[in-house]
Amino acid sequence: MSLTLRVCRGISRKESQDLVTAECHACGSTAIEPFFSIAQIPVSSCALPETKQAASDYGRGDLELAVCHRCGFIQNHLFDPALVDYTMPYEESQAFSPRFVAFQEELVSQLVSDHQLEGKTILDIGSGKGAFLETVCRAAGARGIGVDPAADSSRIESDVDITMINELFDGTKTHLTGDLICCRHTLEHIRPVGRFVGDVAASVGRTPGSVVFFELPDTGRILDEGAFWDVYYEHCSYFTMGSLRHLFQSSGLSITRLELGFDDQYILLRAQEGIVDPSPDPEVVASIVERCREFGDSVQRELEIWRTLIGESMGRGEVVVVWGAGSKAVGFLSALGLDQAVSAVVDVNPFKQNSFLPGSAHEVVSPAMLREIEPDLVVVMNPVYAGEISEMLTDLGMHPLLASLGAVKR
Repeated sequence: MSLTLRVCRGISRKESQDLVTAECHACGSTAIEPFFSIAQIPVSSCALPETKQAASDYGRGDLELAVCHRCGFIQNHLFDPALVDYTMPYEESQAFSPRFVAFQEELVSQLVSDHQLEGKTILDIGSGKGAFLETVCRAAGARGIGVDPAADSSRIESDVDITMINELFDGTKTHLTGDLICCRHTLEHIRPVGRFVGDVAASVGRTPGSVVFFELPDTGRILDEGAFWDVYYEHCSYFTMGSLRHLFQSSGLSITRLELGFDDQYILLRAQEGIVDPSPDPEVVASIVERCREFGDSVQRELEIWRTLIGESMGRGEVVVVWGAGSKAVGFLSALGLDQAVSAVVDVNPFKQNSFLPGSAHEVVSPAMLREIEPDLVVVMNPVYAGEISEMLTDLGMHPLLASLGAVKR
């Protein structure tokens, strides 16, 4: 299925009045400018449909990104929260990758050491299956509380003191607190981000000296790379370092550390209560707006590169597979419109295998299945994993061409 991608060239006053969500969800400004849209994409990229038909029929929604001229925040102003159900089975864990595990362990070691977390309480908002929370609690001998509508206590070992709460975090749960309050890869799924971070700030205020740690995708990289594969329906909120700084300072949280990590793919933020200047930096915002206006052209260049590469491979009768059955694969295949050219999607996570990818309905197979598929071209969804993927293929006795997103240029 080929989708319609469109570059928006601004918004008229009348159109602004007609849009019920034409207001920045971070700062409340109505000075927002649409700049990129995709019609009818899967509303979840981490869901696990059990049949090909269920995956093909998976719910779809329209996305249109708009940037705020006051604070630089980017949002899908067409996002309908009723279409996304986080209580349904989904699989977001990256803990089966040695490269990711090494990144996570180093991060945990830094947090435990920097903030003396031994014996303390850790609150993890949007904890998923609890892998990160368990790692922190084990390293620090700490008590953990995980909050997530799809929390799964069965994935937590019994020798750590962790309570999992199967609910969304909102203003009714600000009594929950901790010496460290984590929120990883969750803020991008939140529509009312201003209210959400305000609720987090309220939880911070209940424990003296509490430290906040947030981790989320860096939209600056997405804009600069034309990374259409990192734009998904359920990611209704997109942050650069500048817009994230403004949001936290507006909520009364003083940022103590703000940096990029995981090969500059993620923004890592730490903050505490403090007196701050919440004013956005006009030069930073202007830069974000300009990069947003260039994003559509960058996407078209990337689409041409990948359609040509895969099309030429298919023309030679070669077998093409995608490695990585996560959000990037859903975004990549949904926008590319070359479903028939890809034979399968591979993933090392056993909880994803034998399910089907929402939208394109490709079956998710194990690396061992490649012995039967015998691919000629492996498209790697995240270049940070290219090294370990190459090693696995060598161990399987295979030497196909590897091409990584963001690394192929013509």
